[in-house]
Amino acid sequence: MTTALTTAPAPADRLEALTRAGRLLARLEAARDRDRETLAARTREVAAAKGRLAQRDAVDTYLRELQQEANRRSVATFETLLTALVQEVLPGEKPVRLDLTTERGLPALDIGVERPDGGREDVLEDNGGAMTNVVGMALRLIAVVKAGVGRFLALDEADCWIAPDRVPAFYRVLEESAAKLGVQCLAISHHDVAGFGADLTVSRIAGRPETGVAIVGPAASCAAAWTPERPGFRYLRLVDVQGFSDATLPLAPGVNALVGPNNHGKSTVIRALRAVFYGEVRDSLVRAGANAARVEIGVADGRVLRYARQPKRTPVNLWSLHEADGSLVRENGTTLETGGRDVPSWVERLFGITRVEDLDVHVAHQKFPVFLLGEKPARRSAVLSIGREAGLVRDMQALQRERVTEDQRTIREGEREIARLREALSALDDLDALEESLAGLRRQADALSAAEARLCDREALADRLARSGRLATGAAARARVLADLPAPETGAEIGRALAEA
Repeated sequence: MTTALTTAPAPADRLEALTRAGRLLARLEAARDRDRETLAARTREVAAAKGRLAQRDAVDTYLRELQQEANRRSVATFETLLTALVQEVLPGEKPVRLDLTTERGLPALDIGVERPDGGREDVLEDNGGAMTNVVGMALRLIAVVKAGVGRFLALDEADCWIAPDRVPAFYRVLEESAAKLGVQCLAISHHDVAGFGADLTVSRIAGRPETGVAIVGPAASCAAAWTPERPGFRYLRLVDVQGFSDATLPLAPGVNALVGPNNHGKSTVIRALRAVFYGEVRDSLVRAGANAARVEIGVADGRVLRYARQPKRTPVNLWSLHEADGSLVRENGTTLETGGRDVPSWVERLFGITRVEDLDVHVAHQKFPVFLLGEKPARRSAVLSIGREAGLVRDMQALQRERVTEDQRTIREGEREIARLREALSALDDLDALEESLAGLRRQADALSAAEARLCDREALADRLARSGRLATGAAARARVLADLPAPETGAEIGRALAEA
């Protein structure tokens, strides 16, 4: 028994070993439980993703039909408006017809007119320039309104192919449409449009490019037409911009026209606007001999949007927004002054003049005054995607594509993780058996500790008995010694004898 106790682990060591084993087992069980929960979650996610992918074709078909239905409604609206505008400017002209088809699964739009015999003619190829001008102008107006952004439209020679006697009707239709739709327009024209309409604001080019071009316009009446908070452009100032050393074009809320001889800088105004809002600019915009070109646009509340082209400086382009006192505008703690190649996002957000569906909707290019008609049918259909309803459908289609990509990724990565988790969990299948074994060891340890406690008690009792035996033996020896001593009476006699001697 004594030998067994000296080789067995001490009770404290056994307890520490069992405690460590228990902690390790608890950690393994916690890891197993987490892996089981993760496995269940991943299994549900993968199943849901597979379920959605199984419905992918049905969802794509539904969204495509929804888009086609929205396009058909847009086509019907466009036909009615275009026909009314064309016949207003060009009485007796054939009605405009739009044919919506598909090319390689994508919408395609043909723009034509309907002949009396039921046949179709292409607006651009089979009709005169007047028809092209009117339809192009009308398409731009519709696109600006449907875009739901900045209601401003700049037209460069949009009346160039219209007979002089029909030009007044063209501007009358433009004025009425702009007034109804709330669109501010700037029309560049070589026609003498003075007197076309009471609501038409006309400015003129004066001077020559080599000596400095000026703009003469009704600045006072334009300024009086605005209230401080009304959105729109109050004026356009050009400083060292090509032929302009310092000229200001006043603008009214309705339709504005800038007229003058060819090659005198009318289209420079369009170039300046495209530089500000599209970032489309070259160093040739800067007047010869000047260090930089500057474009300023008066906007609501006395603020000024300023753009500078600085060919030999960094940044080469600089956009800034100024308060009426000239200080820079701050928005949410940020100064609205940005340099670089691209138009700042705050310019697009505040003024809403930007490419829509990658189309130059608001500011016509001076070399391409015809809007959409020269594009391929698939490209023409982009105008049908402009607007809230079409935009919502397009957003849903984009969201569906993103969801499909995400579901495919979820399945791919989820199945890999599921396989890993199952392998990890298979290695932990014996944890329950280990828990039972550890519980048995704990019971055995408890029993052993109890036995050791009893043995210790018995060893202590044996020690007490041995000591008692030793005490008894000593007492017996003392008793024997005492037995050999004389009796008390004898001792007394001996004492008296010694005393008498």
